[in-house]
Amino acid sequence: MNRKQRREAAKRTGRPSAKPALSAAPNPSPSALQGTLQGGGVAGTLLRHATGAPPMDDDPGAAMRLAVNYLQSGQLDLAARHLQGLLNRNPNDPQAMQLLGGVYFKQGDHARALELLRGAVSLAPDFTDALHNLGLLLTAMGDFDAAEAALRKAIQLEPDDADTWLNLGNAVRGKGQFDEAAKAFAKASKLAPKNPMAALNQALLMKELAQPDKALVLFDRLLARYPDHAAAYSGRGACLIDMGRLSEAADAHAKAVEFAPDNETYLINMRDASSRLIPAWHLPMLADEARNAAYQQTMDKHVREGMHVLDIGAGSGLLALMAARAGAGMVTAVEMNPTLADVARQVVADNGFADKIRVLNRLSLDLKAGVDLPAADLVVSEILDGGLLGEGVLPTLHHAAHQLLKPGGRMVPAGAVVYGQLVELPRLRTVNPVNRIAGFDLSAFDRFRNPAAYRTITLANEQHKLLSAPFHVADFDFSAPPMTERRRVAKIPVTATGEAYAVVFWFDLHMDDQISISSGPEGTLSHWAQAVQFMDNSRMVSAGDELQLTMGHTDTRLYFSF
Repeated sequence: MNRKQRREAAKRTGRPSAKPALSAAPNPSPSALQGTLQGGGVAGTLLRHATGAPPMDDDPGAAMRLAVNYLQSGQLDLAARHLQGLLNRNPNDPQAMQLLGGVYFKQGDHARALELLRGAVSLAPDFTDALHNLGLLLTAMGDFDAAEAALRKAIQLEPDDADTWLNLGNAVRGKGQFDEAAKAFAKASKLAPKNPMAALNQALLMKELAQPDKALVLFDRLLARYPDHAAAYSGRGACLIDMGRLSEAADAHAKAVEFAPDNETYLINMRDASSRLIPAWHLPMLADEARNAAYQQTMDKHVREGMHVLDIGAGSGLLALMAARAGAGMVTAVEMNPTLADVARQVVADNGFADKIRVLNRLSLDLKAGVDLPAADLVVSEILDGGLLGEGVLPTLHHAAHQLLKPGGRMVPAGAVVYGQLVELPRLRTVNPVNRIAGFDLSAFDRFRNPAAYRTITLANEQHKLLSAPFHVADFDFSAPPMTERRRVAKIPVTATGEAYAVVFWFDLHMDDQISISSGPEGTLSHWAQAVQFMDNSRMVSAGDELQLTMGHTDTRLYFSF
């Protein structure tokens, strides 16, 4: 078979690239890609030899065919043994040399593979298979200049080989020559329109160039032709994350796993995409045993048979399940996040309460009793953050108390009391405000800090010095939450000498008049911890002083100032 005939045979096999630098190996449908040999590159070369490569003058055909059979069946050690035997009899056999180099390449022994492939090219400078596999190996090793040279020489010899164009694109992409890479991928796609690898790498290149909208179009085109292409779904999901379309991204990554369930990378990507759909604090919140026990104890105490319980901010549906288990006749669980609402429905069904609990994917502020749901006998909620007010508990429960709760109905929790304490926090002070770090002036970086915001900490885990005893900050009755800003000035007794620049604060959550839990330093709650606000200015204080402190709250945050 002459070179032209071999080229035509290679076209018919539709060889994909085995080592696209931009993606994991694809998972094309066997029915959609009839005639292709997955794995490409080296494997594609092996297929050529198994289907009519020109024998060398001293090639023991039977031994070569046996070695190729071992290669195709994945028995690389046996293939290597037979190929080494051929080379022992004829050390200058470029065909056996390049095949053995391919075996070492697949086994990860790049040094031995490089020696053999370079030897094959040296013995047969026009041996396109050896040039091609040498280019693949050099790309994998990061020697992109040498890889490009080998692949371009192979293209000079076989200009219509789509596989070589595809791998040339990966080599020049490694050099940062993205326009050249795009041209090479386009050429590969034109030469082998039924091979999805070129289209996949074109799309991945657009993704790498931070053009996710263009990449998404290419992924969608690829999936229209190959609807079970796992790598395309994975790339599509990555683009959608970049575009902020998180729910669609999670669905795309789930499709990648559906079509390649054993691919660990796709599994990790799916879990990562799913984790982006909800705030990370949901998991430690569910693990807070003190919180869970207090809610269940309160529900067992106050829920009566036949009651309608409204769960606002249902999340996983845990509190709704507690209410149903306590004997509620009907529970309406309201969750505004559609992903969480779907999961809550599944959780409710999995636990056998689908007949009692209805999950609404709504914002509770949009609901009206008598229209969207019956008025509730009891409203349960957990829409709190470490600073108590950050998730909008006041406006949410103000609306619930006036629009969704029966007269005389109960709120769980019933209210909260906030406490504060003056404190020194030397480590965190270095970035509140940002000033000198490691001897350098980084004050320009302070523009990214919000001095009015608070952050959560675990005081016991931070180097600190207490400058006052705990003091009362505010009381909240959730059955009649305030809807106007409250502000007051207090004189705080100082108990230790130091520099006052921060207030640590926490809350005691009262489930009713007897059951309480606390997020304070000595409290039993684990996931809320404490909050801290830093002042831009500071005050030097001594034990026995009184420090005038302004404290107050809006609907969504507590604040402090000197």
